[in-house]
Amino acid sequence: MTNQTQRDRILMKAYELWEAEGRPAGRDLEHWLKAEMLIAKASTETKGKTRPAAKAKPSAKPKAPAKAKPKAPAKAKAKTRKPSAKPKS
Repeated sequence: MTNQTQRDRILMKAYELWEAEGRPAGRDLEHWLKAEMLIAKASTETKGKTRPAAKAKPSAKPKAPAKAKPKAPAKAKAKTRKPSAKPKS
């Protein structure tokens, strides 16, 4: 993170704190220092949540292939003719 980005985050947080407290005059340094502390705390918490490097898994026994279930025989469709409307001569 660049210094400017860090400064902007602190500035925005200090502004939020200032507004939340009703915009009091003369407490800008207090809000700035509190914002710095909150941003630093959030930054260290986020670093702990980063994805760790992939660890090599211990070799395990290879799994036996799953047994295939026997398939039921396909049902043959009965071929039936519909009677025609007219009788054959």
